[in-house]
Amino acid sequence: MWVLCVEDEPQVLRVMTRLLGIWGYSPVGVSSVAEARVKLEDRRFALVLCDVNLPGESGLALLRSLSAERPDVAALMVTGRDDPMLAETALRLGAYGYVIKPLTPSSLRIDVANAVRRRKLEMESIAYRELLELTVRQRTSALKHAVARLEDAQQQLRLTSDEVIFRLSLALESRDATTSVHTERVSSYALMIARELGLDDAHAEMIRSATPLHDVGKIAVPDSILLKPGTLTASERVAVEAHAEAGHRILAGSGSALLELAATIALAHHERFDGTGYPRRLRGHEIPLEGRIVAVADVFDALTTDRPYHRRLPREDALAVIAAGAGSQFDAEIVDCFLASQGVRGRRGGRSPARA
Repeated sequence: MWVLCVEDEPQVLRVMTRLLGIWGYSPVGVSSVAEARVKLEDRRFALVLCDVNLPGESGLALLRSLSAERPDVAALMVTGRDDPMLAETALRLGAYGYVIKPLTPSSLRIDVANAVRRRKLEMESIAYRELLELTVRQRTSALKHAVARLEDAQQQLRLTSDEVIFRLSLALESRDATTSVHTERVSSYALMIARELGLDDAHAEMIRSATPLHDVGKIAVPDSILLKPGTLTASERVAVEAHAEAGHRILAGSGSALLELAATIALAHHERFDGTGYPRRLRGHEIPLEGRIVAVADVFDALTTDRPYHRRLPREDALAVIAAGAGSQFDAEIVDCFLASQGVRGRRGGRSPARA
């Protein structure tokens, strides 16, 4: 499997290509976007590992053209700056991940493997959806067929938990085109909060990996309600709120630690810190920590994204809404951590260690 490394620091480029070779990939190294474009014409690459800051064109320019012209090629961005805005831009342009220098072999290997796996699954999904369009017109029939194929794939290929998450996310995406980008951003925000809280890397990565399925229960909500542009009726609101418990039922009981965490997040991310949320009206620290984290990440992304039922808010206004919800809708400590991860000084001078 060919991997193109675009990096202008010779030592970093040597390290990347050497590690990729050890892990069984076929790496090709170049030092500029212009060279990368030439290589992309000559060979079919599965993945491009690209620095953001390069001489001449930037890595973001290459990412933009790949998204438009070569959607079959996965991309991971590499940078020496841990900049949330830059990370958000890269993800919005189609990057599968955002790697911070100095590189560590273990994290790089995980990010590369996940990007390659996600590319494979997306290509399979595109081919599969094209087949479905020829034979299936009803959304419910398409979903049943997708689930059946997923069960077959699990039996034949013994899919890992990460693969299950990607496949279920794609099933939900087939009903709502905004879901994929939304889940990526919410996962990114959740990871930032977890790190700011001081959670260990393994726990933070588990939250990031489990978060994409926080709304998987929406597959049980009819399209007429899920995609409705106007105000929901009382009965429609009940149907939408049922997605939290539906998601938990889908994910719970697998025996996989990752899917069990995803089940917890699906059930808890609409609870409110003051006890007025749903579905169980939990209060304060009765709400699992991961649910409190994703609640903030999910609402912020919803506020800053155009939806059928509302227009997005400017970033500063959305941050103000999140800050105003501290102690009522959200855990104030997690709000402070989120604001800090966005480069905004928290409401309070300091914070205590994270509590589960």
